[in-house]
Amino acid sequence: EVTTEEVTTEEETTLSIKDQLGLNVKDEDLKDVMQNIFTGTQSLKETVMFLDKGDVKSLLFPIKEIVSVTSYDGKITYEEGKDYVIEDGKLKVTEDSSIKVITSAKYYNHPGSLIQMNGKPMFWGESQVKAWQVAVTYNHDAAWEGFVQESQLEIYQNFVKKLVAGEDVTLFFYGDSITWGACSTYIENVEPKQGAYAMLFTEALADLFGYKVKYVNTGLSASMPCHPVPTTEYVGGERGTITYVNTAIGGWNSADGVSNFDKFVGEQVEKYGCDLFVLGYGMNDGGFAATTTKANAKKIIDKLLELKPETSVMMVSTMTPHTGSSWDFAAIKQQEKQLLSLAKQYRNDDKAVSVACVHSVAVAIQEHKTFNDYSGNNINHPNDWFYRVYAQTLLQTLIGYENMK
Repeated sequence: EVTTEEVTTEEETTLSIKDQLGLNVKDEDLKDVMQNIFTGTQSLKETVMFLDKGDVKSLLFPIKEIVSVTSYDGKITYEEGKDYVIEDGKLKVTEDSSIKVITSAKYYNHPGSLIQMNGKPMFWGESQVKAWQVAVTYNHDAAWEGFVQESQLEIYQNFVKKLVAGEDVTLFFYGDSITWGACSTYIENVEPKQGAYAMLFTEALADLFGYKVKYVNTGLSASMPCHPVPTTEYVGGERGTITYVNTAIGGWNSADGVSNFDKFVGEQVEKYGCDLFVLGYGMNDGGFAATTTKANAKKIIDKLLELKPETSVMMVSTMTPHTGSSWDFAAIKQQEKQLLSLAKQYRNDDKAVSVACVHSVAVAIQEHKTFNDYSGNNINHPNDWFYRVYAQTLLQTLIGYENMK
């Protein structure tokens, strides 16, 4: 005789995790900047940088048709045939274009630069590179064949259940300047005033699940001001509230994250709670062995889980720095593998821990684009477009765009 419990269990195993959770979200509810970059037939405001007039640059996909080419802030629209042309699926800036170019003479002659290429000091500067980046919206018919982040919805099902049920939740972000938001136009208070990955990801969840976002101004600061937040709530709906807490500090490495945990995380978690903890160190760990980054991440997560054992954790592997920089690229290259190993250890103990593999995404993108196309400072920070890549990778990890249909 088969019991009702046995029948129910058998039925559940045949259902997808999406159906088991009752997940009913649609990617059409996301803002344009959170529409999946790697699917569809249109690339939105993808950035590219020209050094000289007459230069030709490839984009993520071969161009079929240009929709628009604008200045980084969107205030200037350039004309096809006059300012640029399409050449073999690539974008070419014309000799008499009104598009600004930095010139090779300036780009390869930056005294005191931290990046070198063939012995030449290359230009870098916080908030300056976007002066020569343009935003391209174009249609294409190519399929993405590079790395694709796998959805970890099953790992994060307990957190997602709360969102499905409309329960109030707290998202916590801890890391370095990229998690802080360096070079994003929101931080710089210039157009288009797009948030960095932590804000984009949080607001995407609010849009998908009908939440409002309450931003916490922690007042915490160390080597730079505390992460600035909007003074008003973001409203994606009224089903519940996401409390957003970001205590990332620019310049910190994972060892700093360990030594400052009690004040920057512990006290804040006690005050606001924590349902999903996003840990984003790595760029400043280039001087460490990747095993040290792993060990420090474990110390942070262990401390967190002592406070909140049911917290879900997402580690974020860092983007690549400029390959000509003084950052230890070899060490950074090994970090993601170590973080994946650590996450597996936690899952063996039934802890909801995984990795958003931004590093692998960045490596794949570099097969198509140069670093100055998507960096905010041409050395180690994203620009707005690549912050979108970060945020979308987190969203793909947590839920998966394939589960938003």
